[in-house]
Amino acid sequence: MQARVAFENGWHSPVGLPRDDAIEQWRHWLSRTLVPLEVQVHDAGGFTAQWRCRDLGQLQFVEMSASAQCVTHGTGGFRRGATGTFQLVYSRRGTFATDIGKGRFAVRPGEFVILDNSRFYEMDMDEFHQAIDLVMPQSWLERWLPDPSVLLNRPLSAREGWGAPIGGLLEAAAENLEYAALPRHLISDQIGSLLSLLVNDQGPASSHHRTLLSRRIFQIIEQHYDNPEMTLDMAVKELGISKRYVHALLAEQGTSFIQTLNRVRIEQAAQMLTDPRFASLPIGEIALRSGFLDAGYFTRLFRKHFTVTPRAWRERHLPG
Repeated sequence: MQARVAFENGWHSPVGLPRDDAIEQWRHWLSRTLVPLEVQVHDAGGFTAQWRCRDLGQLQFVEMSASAQCVTHGTGGFRRGATGTFQLVYSRRGTFATDIGKGRFAVRPGEFVILDNSRFYEMDMDEFHQAIDLVMPQSWLERWLPDPSVLLNRPLSAREGWGAPIGGLLEAAAENLEYAALPRHLISDQIGSLLSLLVNDQGPASSHHRTLLSRRIFQIIEQHYDNPEMTLDMAVKELGISKRYVHALLAEQGTSFIQTLNRVRIEQAAQMLTDPRFASLPIGEIALRSGFLDAGYFTRLFRKHFTVTPRAWRERHLPG
C-alpha cells in the first residue's frame, strides 16, 4: 500500500510519514517526474523534502528542496530511438557536485547546468539544497538551440550576461506563475529565446549543416556501438562524407571518433552492469555486448571513465 504525502498550495511533503515511507515517496516522485534516478539519502534519520511540479507549455517546471543526498541517472538502461529530454537544473541554495562521467564540476547557487537525459550523470548535494528544474523535450529545445551541446555539461551563470534574465525569469516564475498575464507556452518561449542569446556568450555557433552532420555521426555510433567491427570507414560510407571532414566536425566538439565510440560503449556497459536482468552475466560478456573484444582493454577504459572497475561499479549499484 502506497504511503500518502501531505499536499498544500501545490506543494508535496512527506512530513509525518514514517522515515522509510517518506524516502520512498521522494524517490518515486523524482523518477516519475524527472528521469529514472537512483537516490542515496545521506542522513536518513534527518530526511526532509518538499516539491511541486507545474506545466509550462511543453516544459515541466519543477521546484524542490531536500536534505543532503546523491542522485544518479543512467543505471536503468535507455531505450534507443526514444524521444529525448534535457534538464536545466538551477541551484537556488546549495552546491551540486556534478559528475557526467567524462568530467566533474560544481553548480553553485546562482548557476545552472543543462544535462542530456540520454547520458549518465550524478549530482551530490552534501547539505540542504533548493533547486528549480526545467524538463525540456529535445524537439522543443532544438527549436532554440539547433546544437544543444554548445551549452551542455558545464555550469552557467544566472547572474551575468544573458544568463541573468534566465535566472530572473526562473525566480519570478517560481513565485508568480499562477498570476502571469501571458499564457504559459509564451513564458517557456521566453526561456528558449534567452537560451539562444546565451549561446552568443559562449563563442560562435556551428552552421546548421555542420550541426546536423555532427548529430548524425553520434546517431550512427549509438546505433552500431555493439558491433565490435564498427569503424570510421563504416560511418563515412553511411554519411557520404570524407574521414577528414568527420575528424574536423568531431574536433569542434572536443572529441574524436574513437573517443566517442568508446564513451558510448562504456556508458552502455555501465547501464548493463547495474541492470538486474544482466546480474549473472560475466564482466567479459558485458564487454562483448558493449562492442569490446578485449575484456582487459574494456576494464582499463571503464576505470579511466568512472574511476572504478566494472566489478566495483556493479557491486556499488547492485548490492548483494
